Amino acid sequence: MYGNYFLFLGLFTWLIVLSPYVAAQKKIVEEQREWEEQFDKLNIRHSQDVLTDSSPDMLKIPAEYNDVIDFEMAQTPPVIDFAIVQNVEPEYLPYGLASKTGGSWGGWGDVTKGPDGCFYFSISNHLSYGAESYIVRYDPKTKSQKLIVSLKNLIKWNSDEFGDGKIHGDLDIGPGGDLWSLTYFAPKPTAREWETVYRGSWLIHHNIFTGETENLGIPLEGESWPYQAYDWERNLLFGIGDGGKVIVYDTNDRKMLYGGHPPDGIHWYTRCVLLDRETGIFYTTDTPVKSHMFPQGETHRFVKYIRRNNQFIRMNAVVPKNPVTDKQTSIRAHTKRKSKDGSFWCFDFNGSIFKFYPEEDRTEYVDINWGEKGYYTPNVCLSPGGRYLYYLPGATMTVAYGTPVVQYDTLTKKKKVLAFIYPYYQKKYGYAPVRPFGIELDEKGESLLFYVNGGFKPDNSKSWYGIEVRHSGFIHLHIPESECQE
Repeated sequence: MYGNYFLFLGLFTWLIVLSPYVAAQKKIVEEQREWEEQFDKLNIRHSQDVLTDSSPDMLKIPAEYNDVIDFEMAQTPPVIDFAIVQNVEPEYLPYGLASKTGGSWGGWGDVTKGPDGCFYFSISNHLSYGAESYIVRYDPKTKSQKLIVSLKNLIKWNSDEFGDGKIHGDLDIGPGGDLWSLTYFAPKPTAREWETVYRGSWLIHHNIFTGETENLGIPLEGESWPYQAYDWERNLLFGIGDGGKVIVYDTNDRKMLYGGHPPDGIHWYTRCVLLDRETGIFYTTDTPVKSHMFPQGETHRFVKYIRRNNQFIRMNAVVPKNPVTDKQTSIRAHTKRKSKDGSFWCFDFNGSIFKFYPEEDRTEYVDINWGEKGYYTPNVCLSPGGRYLYYLPGATMTVAYGTPVVQYDTLTKKKKVLAFIYPYYQKKYGYAPVRPFGIELDEKGESLLFYVNGGFKPDNSKSWYGIEVRHSGFIHLHIPESECQE
């Protein structure tokens, strides 16, 4: 009898304590819904339709732009296919990016074009309880999209269980359709969660042709994976953990070849895994950490991993200093293949452009990717002929920059803006395409696809929108033939 009494009392107390919190979260969600209903001008947020636009207005420098103008504008506007990612559940989340009270929809990894001709990227809700991440497929031939993997359904997290609110690394896909990925927590576990509920992040395998998806469990307990690369020719998945451990996994034999911190005090940078597909060697830069070996801290020196005998090697090459700021930072972005001279084109964390010659063990400073000092840019790709770089500078820039799509001529070192997409889409649809991530060219270099962590906002707002609502969208930009001749 007393047991039932205390059970009832505990439940009653729980309801009293939690009810205001639940009510507040419900109110926030309703405010988000009302906000978007007000500013979604053409009711596109629930539409499967891919919207096609082309306008000279895309080639106008935003009136609010306030940085240096060291670029030229394309002469012909592109044709752009645009859509909002559909069917994410729940559509609206309690406000607060990566906080304990809520999350927001968005993506943080690269875009990959699969051997089936479709583009793939991930969208996540940035939650630990109620965690969800989707892999999105866009078919440019049929102009159709689909959520092909749900981590919540695959791993079967309950809403009250700690889960991983991100897929953060690149979704590399082999010729046979195999996609290997590691998950990433968001937000990080609290001290109590480390001790009680968090065990580690997950390894998944999906085949885009068969549709089969496998949950392979937690490969290395106590670690979560912000970045990875998959070498399908050598059946190797390399991941870097948030805590500094790395994993090397044989995808053919399905066994871990290495798991733990690199030797010799190497601190593999957590936001870059550069794979040289010709040699199978993985690269990044050493994160500066003071130690007995480096009392002043390391100088963003390149390091590499070679599978044979699990070799981790510190190289001589270092990231060049930004000549404007006189600062040196980690490598952040790189092309997926080398140029004819044997170099990878790279961006450091703050937007310096440099070349990395792995065989020669050296780097070469080239330029600033945008503005006076350079901007954080997480992804870059190289045209088929090797002449142009394509990127969207400043994944964290304000709306005043207009979300430019940049073509960089590696021969002349000139920047060309193919479109300022923010002012056009905000004016026509009420949609703010900001915080871009991922970029992938097609095989001929005639179009590129990226996605944006955007949302709906009023015309006169110069800041991010007033309520943190995110409806991620994707943009397939068709480059005019006259603008991409190599």
